[in-house]
Amino acid sequence: MELPITRTFVFASGSAGKAGAGARLVFVRVLDEEGRYGWGECRPMPGWSYETLETVVTTLRRHLIPAVVGTPASDLAGLHARMHAAIGRGPSTGQPIARSALDMAVHDLLARALGVPLRALLGGSPRPASVALSYTVTAASPEAASREVSAARAKGFEHFNFKVGVHPETDVQVARAIREAAGPEAFVWADANQGLAVERAARVAEGLAEAGVDVLEQPFAADKPHLMRVFRGRCPLPLAVDEASVSPSDFLLYASEGLVDYLVVKVTRSGGLWPSIAQVHIAQAFGLPLLISGLTDSMLTKMAACQLGAAFGCQGPAALNGSQFIDDSALFPTKAQVEHDGRVWLPELPGVGIEPDIDTLRSLEVKEV
Repeated sequence: MELPITRTFVFASGSAGKAGAGARLVFVRVLDEEGRYGWGECRPMPGWSYETLETVVTTLRRHLIPAVVGTPASDLAGLHARMHAAIGRGPSTGQPIARSALDMAVHDLLARALGVPLRALLGGSPRPASVALSYTVTAASPEAASREVSAARAKGFEHFNFKVGVHPETDVQVARAIREAAGPEAFVWADANQGLAVERAARVAEGLAEAGVDVLEQPFAADKPHLMRVFRGRCPLPLAVDEASVSPSDFLLYASEGLVDYLVVKVTRSGGLWPSIAQVHIAQAFGLPLLISGLTDSMLTKMAACQLGAAFGCQGPAALNGSQFIDDSALFPTKAQVEHDGRVWLPELPGVGIEPDIDTLRSLEVKEV
């Protein structure tokens, strides 16, 4: 299905779409023998990963769904074992974005069947909770960045993230403007999306550190961990990886070598909630805190990611910026109740806590896939 893109969003390795175009997402609905259901979704973006809308749909229809039909919803380990058997892995998890939608739907179904919020199913408290969002600043000049942060603060946002490497000549000035406008208590997060070379990264990191940035994410290509080893000793900033941390084994590599200071929890990237939990446990073993991120997803993934964070005591920041760039308000009639004042508010409802309006979903269906 396709949602309207309201703002252009560009990062160093690609784009999440241009204003006026459409963002294509894949929704999955699973049912058990008693007619109970659960919802999952994913947004494949070829500029960010090798998975496309077409590969996600065919992977689900022809491989993953046939492989898991009949699996008990409570057998989450078996679910992923069957998906692993259906789609083999390369250096990391095979087709993780496609898997994530099915994994999310099964988790939603299971939590609904038990009558508990997803965070309680994952081991957290069922009490209402909230997660602070991180606002994505897209301005290329310090003046525009300052205005954008001030406007976002007026809406309740407390934390801010921005892309480096898109406009390299102004990266440091923009970082300084964001910090000054956001204030000393804000968490300011710079994401390079694989767009830097080592020497450039060293120069930028020094300026970002002086500007008061809290973390630099994914400076180098995901398949080049050796560059992180070279860079680690030269970087004055805490570091994180995103595109390089698909499977729990991927994150274990970076954590065990002391190359990262945070785990970036990204449910869609990691093949769903079940593998993401394994990454969280690794982070806890190494004493590393959590950040939450997304792929300009709709409210379904946003809620699921925040439910996961809340289960492990993470109250943000969460760079789940879909609402900044796509309009999913018609698809989720209760959206205004759960996202406002710069936070996601998690209700006591069973499951993920939100679901798409089925008639709107059908009206937005893309027929040619």
